[in-house]
Amino acid sequence: MDEFQLTRDQIALLRALHRTLRDKRLAYRVNAVILLGSGWSAAQVAQALLVDETTVRNWFQKYQQGGQEELLSMNYRGKEPSLSTEQQAELARHLDETIDLDSNAIRRQGIMNYEL
Repeated sequence: MDEFQLTRDQIALLRALHRTLRDKRLAYRVNAVILLGSGWSAAQVAQALLVDETTVRNWFQKYQQGGQEELLSMNYRGKEPSLSTEQQAELARHLDETIDLDSNAIRRQGIMNYEL
């Protein structure tokens, strides 16, 4: 547990940051670091926040490597769209006019001709 130790000042700064966050994803990250730094195990934090232990450890590692700025950075990149630009435009028009319950309804109408 020594690997997760924080000073009182670090915890105080993180608590102040936590109070300012409106994005719950970021608040969970800060909360995880606070709890780990307060003596909780990674398993306990993961269970309390309903996330994976590896995720908790990764968040703490991000904090150790780059402080609050790195902890709050969201570097997720999605994959390239499967639809062409024209298909995306057609789908957007369709969704503006129709409420479909699932993607199968859209496929049946011939808007998307591939598997999601």
